[in-house]
Amino acid sequence: MTQLVQASEAQHFDLVMRQAEVYAQSSIIPAAYRRKPADIVAAAMAGGAYGWDAMTSLRQFHVIEGMASLKPEAMLGLVRLAGHSVHVDIDGDAAVATGKRIDTGDTHEARFSMADAAAAGLAGKKNWKQYRDAMLTWRAVSALCRVLFPDVVLGAGYVPEEFGADVNEHGDPVGSAFSTDDPTDPRIDPEERSAIRNRLDELDGFQRDDIRDWWKAESIPSLDSGLVTGSQAELIFAKLYDLTDEIVEAEVVELPLSGGDDAE
Repeated sequence: MTQLVQASEAQHFDLVMRQAEVYAQSSIIPAAYRRKPADIVAAAMAGGAYGWDAMTSLRQFHVIEGMASLKPEAMLGLVRLAGHSVHVDIDGDAAVATGKRIDTGDTHEARFSMADAAAAGLAGKKNWKQYRDAMLTWRAVSALCRVLFPDVVLGAGYVPEEFGADVNEHGDPVGSAFSTDDPTDPRIDPEERSAIRNRLDELDGFQRDDIRDWWKAESIPSLDSGLVTGSQAELIFAKLYDLTDEIVEAEVVELPLSGGDDAE
């Protein structure tokens, strides 16, 4: 039986290794994992403890400065999947998360207030000003999970923000959350940033809206931050090419139609 288990684990690891090589070249996985197959393998294997496949692991599991972290929505989902209950209320300037275990009946209440956010240096951040209730909710949920459901979150009961990452209203790391001084992916220099700005200035209004939405979805830092890396710059130039190439193709298709029936 032990040999069969070991063989199964080896086969799973080989599968994840092959998947990682493909995923690393994809543009639909989180930016932090692109061109980093080893990180993909690590996240996929860690996510396996929660019953997730590799792709789900990449979207739900993060490592911030070497520390394991789960999206708060993932924590809540795991807890409820295990049969436990969690209820969250917004009480004035605070969120209160109340949980109850299905197996023992134990209960616990965790509270996170704007006063707590101010003490942690969070209250002045843009996401806390725009999405106050959501941010309070996720901090209360993570605190509850660590105390009442440690067997469910398995040591990853901290949201990315608690490790210093900037996050959006869903608790996903954004901007410089994964920006480290990685020698294999250095930050671009001012000349490269200027080249990107020049290309952006050439776009029309619709194209700018498109790339603005894409930029935010990819969690790429602003050019002014100086945190854009070489791999992120490659993605930006690829997106710029796609945008301009789409316009050229559309013009090529439409030109004959404007020439009447004799156009070839």
